Amino acid sequence: MRSRVHILAVVCLAAAADTGAQTNHWRQCLTDISPAAIEACTSIIFLDPRNDGAFVNRGIAYRRIGNIALALRDYDHAVQLNPAAADAFNNRGNAYRDLNEFDRAVRDYDEAIRLNPRYAHAYNNRGVIFLEAGEPGLAAADFSQAIERDARYANAYRNRGLARTDQRLYDLAIADFDQAFRLNPELGHGPEYALALFGRGLVRRRNGDAGGEGDIQQATRLLPGVAEVMAGEGVK
Repeated sequence: MRSRVHILAVVCLAAAADTGAQTNHWRQCLTDISPAAIEACTSIIFLDPRNDGAFVNRGIAYRRIGNIALALRDYDHAVQLNPAAADAFNNRGNAYRDLNEFDRAVRDYDEAIRLNPRYAHAYNNRGVIFLEAGEPGLAAADFSQAIERDARYANAYRNRGLARTDQRLYDLAIADFDQAFRLNPELGHGPEYALALFGRGLVRRRNGDAGGEGDIQQATRLLPGVAEVMAGEGVK
């Protein structure tokens, strides 16, 4: 089911103390797009070779331009410098996910959570792995943990909506998509919302609820061909 939608994993920028000489570089390292961020982070590393946060953020910049090998090298260096850097493990997990090395990704997310049990992003990202692996129950549990730690985490609500759609818990899925949209209107009501709406419509129609037809019609307007997509998943 995951092939038809985009699941949101989340990077997490590292923070670090900076000196006066590093202030401008650090601001660019945190906020600029690649390659400016790469250049700024590299300048910080030149001044302070043990700045694990700069390695993490340069790794994020490399990953954004698709250079996963260099991203992994920087994350590895950050972990060596600071084995307690939960953000380094979380972001390295994202890079392993890009390479479809899911076991290594999960191990890194596990370690990030062990180091920082309040780390909502790591729970969300581990949930994405479980969802892609066809384990919506495990995924939903992780997304719920992320939401418990950050009640305004729109991506986690959206991702839990995907998991609950896979579980055919359509009412719960729609509630999650609605909450994600309220928190971040840019997420919109995309194809995954239509899938949940269509599934709920089928259930309501089978139960004799006249509102089921309205759900199905709205889903079809949002995603023409939704019936065929759901039938391909065995839902009809």
